[in-house]
Amino acid sequence: ERGQNENANGLLRQYFPKTMSLVNVACNEVKIAVNKLNSRPRKCLGFKTPYQVFFERTGIDARQLGVVRL
Repeated sequence: ERGQNENANGLLRQYFPKTMSLVNVACNEVKIAVNKLNSRPRKCLGFKTPYQVFFERTGIDARQLGVVRL
C-alpha cells in the first residue's frame, strides 16, 4: 500500500509542487487535478481509468457528482 500512496503523491506533485504553498489553492484547482488523475488509465486496473472502474462497480458516474471532499 505504501508504494501506491507514494505513486499517488508523485502524481499530485505534478499539479502542486512540494515548494508550493497550498494555502492559496482554490477548490476548483483541486477538482481539476482530481479529474485529471482519475481520468488516467492505470495498469493495476487493466488500463481502465478509476472513473470507469467506479462506474462499472456502482453504476454511478462519479464525474457528475462534482463533489471533492477535503
